[in-house]
Amino acid sequence: MKSLELLAPAKNIEIGMSAINHGADAVYIGPKAFGARDAVGNSIQDIEKLTKHAHRYNANIFATMNTLLFDNEIEAAHKQAWDLYHAGVDAIIIQDMGLLEMDLPPIPLHASTQTHNYDLEKVEFLEKVGFDRVVLARELSIKQIEDIGKKTNVELEAFVAGALCVSLSGQCYMSNNVGDRSANRGACGQPCRLPFDLVDNAGQMLANQKHLLSLKDLNLEDYVLPLARAGVKSFKIEGRLKDEAYVKNMVGNFRKRIDFVLDKYGNEFVSDSQGKTILDFEPAPEKTYNRGFSDYFYNDRHTEIVNYDTPKAIGDKIGVVKEVKANQYLIDTDKTLVPGDGLCFLDKHEKLQGMKVEHVDSDGWIKTSLVMGVRVGAEIFRNFDQQFNKELKAEKTVRKIEADVEMKWENSTVSLTIKDIYGNSYTDKYKEAFEVASNREKSEENMTKSLKKSGNTIFLINDVTLPKGNLPFIPGGRLNQMRRDLIEALEAKRNAAYKQPARWNTEIDDTFPFPQKIQKWDHHGNVLNKLARGFYAKHGVTEIEEGFEGREDKSKLRLMTTKHCLRYQIGMCDEHETFVTPPENVQFPLYLKQKKNRYKLKFNCKDCVMTIDDSPEELV
Repeated sequence: MKSLELLAPAKNIEIGMSAINHGADAVYIGPKAFGARDAVGNSIQDIEKLTKHAHRYNANIFATMNTLLFDNEIEAAHKQAWDLYHAGVDAIIIQDMGLLEMDLPPIPLHASTQTHNYDLEKVEFLEKVGFDRVVLARELSIKQIEDIGKKTNVELEAFVAGALCVSLSGQCYMSNNVGDRSANRGACGQPCRLPFDLVDNAGQMLANQKHLLSLKDLNLEDYVLPLARAGVKSFKIEGRLKDEAYVKNMVGNFRKRIDFVLDKYGNEFVSDSQGKTILDFEPAPEKTYNRGFSDYFYNDRHTEIVNYDTPKAIGDKIGVVKEVKANQYLIDTDKTLVPGDGLCFLDKHEKLQGMKVEHVDSDGWIKTSLVMGVRVGAEIFRNFDQQFNKELKAEKTVRKIEADVEMKWENSTVSLTIKDIYGNSYTDKYKEAFEVASNREKSEENMTKSLKKSGNTIFLINDVTLPKGNLPFIPGGRLNQMRRDLIEALEAKRNAAYKQPARWNTEIDDTFPFPQKIQKWDHHGNVLNKLARGFYAKHGVTEIEEGFEGREDKSKLRLMTTKHCLRYQIGMCDEHETFVTPPENVQFPLYLKQKKNRYKLKFNCKDCVMTIDDSPEELV
């Protein structure tokens, strides 16, 4: 049977432990350097603590080392990889192929989505050069994923929730072009979330200060089963910059949905880790940070993937304004609002405005902080749910290993055995002259109650089996200590038995040609060091230009390739019907403008992608 893994993000050890406790089978976290998130690096010591906690449940910790590297960083990256291995991590996620030319630890290697894993040929190549897992591009449809699953043996990981990068991963240079902050080096400034003008070659304004590249968030919660059957092993939640409330909520949501598949289709799938998660709240993805949701290109191209009005979290739509009195409003809603709730709406200029609920009266009128622009008919969204966030802070979710305890009394020896549902067991024996309990019924009740206690341990004792006939008399305090020793011993045995997974894809083909037999590679190759250059040369790429980050002159280059197409969005696609009325007399090419920056749009209809090139005004 195939195992399914729920993979959660963590910006620090506390959130990582919370993710494990809420049902994550694995957590990905960044070390101090080369982790693709400059602001959330963690010490080796903290990561080691996290691995020990995860391994209690046979869960895994993956370390992110998925930035591009300069020559003077290669040795430090190599050392860090080994430090992470000794700290107990179960896999390393990488982007820079120069690392493959080094002696890496013997644990699985995952190809980051930043390696641009957009088609079958690229996934086949990554498998041939030694990767055990490939993180698929977010743009892939279920049909494409299924084809890759059938034709490769490498593990497949797919994003199922979180923020979407508008660019094909690893192929975006806009942030570096605008502000010298490289997305491939963990410092993306997210210029794609800014407002742009869309103009044609004659200067006609097609869109004015709209967030034309700001995608909604991904949510594939309804597609766990088809993704699993298509070959996806790991269901990945994006969000290494998100807070604990977000991680709890999203992990809890997908834990429930994956468990549903495991319960209903247990003849096909098994869980990738151990432990029963008992949630103390009802997950609700719409109640924590989100920009609105879409399934992106899971089924097919559609228009509802972008929010032109704002890049910010808008939350859950709660209703429409019926009446307005100064800063008091009556909203037509079936939701319960409380003081502290955060609300937002689009004013008549289509700008997002926010307000905080200060009071709600018995008739449903709400008083808020004073905000101009609220009008009858305005749609109101709740982007901070006070009550839900209180519940998340107070909730007591636990993750437990189910086990049974059995007592035997033979030949003046009491033996206690604890056995978990995964087959791990431990027995303690006490050879002593125990007296016979005078009241079997009362002793049985007390013993069962005592031996079922598990407190704050990882175990949940389901059944207690006692000897038939006479029972030994064991004072309550003594029996409690015997139980504590037994549980502690089994956990120690389980922990000692845990072994880091070994790299299984060891048949490496150093001559396997790079896809499409590329002979010359421009900055899209992302090559910044000699080892990476040598790697690609071995695989048939004979001429390799410097990566974007290593160039002195970064002007006039392609900055982005995206499957999000503005020609399609405005109703001018020749291949796909959008039911959008197109503007008249449009003269191509089209341009995006943001303050002093201008970008030329090109439309590759054969591959159904849009490209964005640096195109300063002076080039006109």
